[in-house]
Amino acid sequence: MIQKDRNFLIELAKKYYLEGLSQQEIARFYNISRPSVSNILKQCKEEKIVEIRIQESESSLVSALAERLKKDYSLYSVVVVPTEDDRRATLSSLGRAAARLVESKLKDRQKIGISWGSTLYQLVDSLSVQSVVDVEVIQLAGSLGMTNPSYDGYELTRRLSQKLNGTCRLMQAPVIVKNLKLKKLLLQEPLILETMNRMKVIDLALVGISSDLPEYSSMVRAGFLSEDEAQNLLSRGAIGHVCALHYDKSGSILDISENARVVGIDDNTLKEIPEVIGVACGTEKADAILAALKGGLVDSIVTDEDAALRMLSQS
Repeated sequence: MIQKDRNFLIELAKKYYLEGLSQQEIARFYNISRPSVSNILKQCKEEKIVEIRIQESESSLVSALAERLKKDYSLYSVVVVPTEDDRRATLSSLGRAAARLVESKLKDRQKIGISWGSTLYQLVDSLSVQSVVDVEVIQLAGSLGMTNPSYDGYELTRRLSQKLNGTCRLMQAPVIVKNLKLKKLLLQEPLILETMNRMKVIDLALVGISSDLPEYSSMVRAGFLSEDEAQNLLSRGAIGHVCALHYDKSGSILDISENARVVGIDDNTLKEIPEVIGVACGTEKADAILAALKGGLVDSIVTDEDAALRMLSQS
C-alpha cells in the first residue's frame, strides 16, 4: 500500500467522497494507478480519516415503545430494536444498538463492570475500538465454564478492555460455590479480594438478564443448576437473575442460599453503581426484564420489540 501523508489522504478522500470523482479520474489527476487510489481510500478508512455509518431507520413503533418504557420506569436510556424472524439477526441488531449506547457513555478513567452472556458478546463484538484513556474493566461475577467461552465473563472482560485500550480485573473463581465456607476461603485470595473491592468504584455496568425458567436459564445451561433445582427456585418466587443473583417479580433479591453462595457482586453494591445497562431480548425473558426494571436492578435497557410489547402489556 502506498503510504502518504495525512493531508494528501484527506485531499484525495474529499475528491472521492465529497466531489464525486471516480477512482479513475482521481488516478489521472494525481498521475497514479487506479489500484493505488483504491489502496489509499482503504488507508483512509483504516486511519479513520473516513468513517462510513449506515443510519438504520427506526419504526415509529419501536420509538414509541422505548419512550413508554423510559417514562414508566424512570430509566436513563432505552433502546428498542425491531424483532427479526431469525433470532440470530435480532441478537446481532441488539448488540449493535447496545454498542452504540455504550459508546455514547464512555469517558476517560471510567471503571466498567460486565457480566456474561450471548447478548453481551454481541455488544462487545460490535463495539469499535475507542480512544478513551485509563479505563478499567471489572468482571462482575465468577466464571460459568460455558461451552462457548466467548460468552463467559472472563473472556468478555478481557475483550472489552482490549477494545477500550484499558486494563482488566478478572474473577478467577466459579460463579457459585457449594458452601459458604468455600466462598469465605476464596475471598481471602488476594486477586479475588482485589477484584471484589474494585466493584465498589464501578461507574458503569453492563449486564445480561436471564429468565429462571429451566429451559431458558443461563445457570441451567452452564450446569450450576439442575432443572429440578431451577423449578424449586420458581416455587420460591424466583423469576430471573442478574449477575447470578435471583430475584422475584417485584425485582427484590431473594434471601436464599443460591444467592449467598455467589462469588461476585452483591445486590447492594450493584444498586450503588451510577448506571447499570441491561441487555436482553425475547418474549421468554420479558417477565425477568420487567421485574428487573421494577426493582431498579438496571437503570437503562436495550431490548427488542417483542419483549417490549410483552412488558408493556403487563404493566
